[in-house]
Amino acid sequence: MIVIRNKKMVITRKAHKCFGCLEEIEKGKSAVYVSAKEDEQHKSFHLHEECNKTISRDKWFSGSGLYRGCIKDALKTSEQLRSINISSVDELPFVMTKFNNSVEV
Repeated sequence: MIVIRNKKMVITRKAHKCFGCLEEIEKGKSAVYVSAKEDEQHKSFHLHEECNKTISRDKWFSGSGLYRGCIKDALKTSEQLRSINISSVDELPFVMTKFNNSVEV
């Protein structure tokens, strides 16, 4: 589990790879520098501002949900879920019936 120790806004002096999305943060761009600890080991990494906002907003990333490439994986999973197309209720493995304004399964 990664424990965030400190975060600060920086202007990069060289290109870095974003810890969240694995895309490049260009030289001279603003980024979030993160100092953290994982398994008693100190580590530091950079995040795009937008990736930092995503991680801060979504509680899933707190604790074990934060890892190298976590945002890229989360977006990929989200796209896969959206691509599932169920065209008919008959294809569902259960039958839904209405009973007094509630749904029984």
